[in-house]
Amino acid sequence: METQPNVANWLESFRDRVVHRSQVGKRRLDATFTRRDLDGKLQELGERFLGLVQQGAAAVPQELAALVQEIRVLQDRLRAQLGEIETLEGEG
Repeated sequence: METQPNVANWLESFRDRVVHRSQVGKRRLDATFTRRDLDGKLQELGERFLGLVQQGAAAVPQELAALVQEIRVLQDRLRAQLGEIETLEGEG
């Protein structure tokens, strides 16, 4: 009956691996939620900074000037696209 201790050892080892993997999964999920929170705060920071720039209340550092210009181009493109959608919806 030596197989009983081997089976017990295998089950214990398997259980330990399952517990460990679930802990890793939980940490990954926590990190995903933290990343989402961080992304949201970075987006909020960017939107607030851009608003201050547009109001003339903040100067754009040279390192960010190209990025701010790209954002302006994308904002203009989005406004145009939304306008086209509104026009198309009005025609239908």
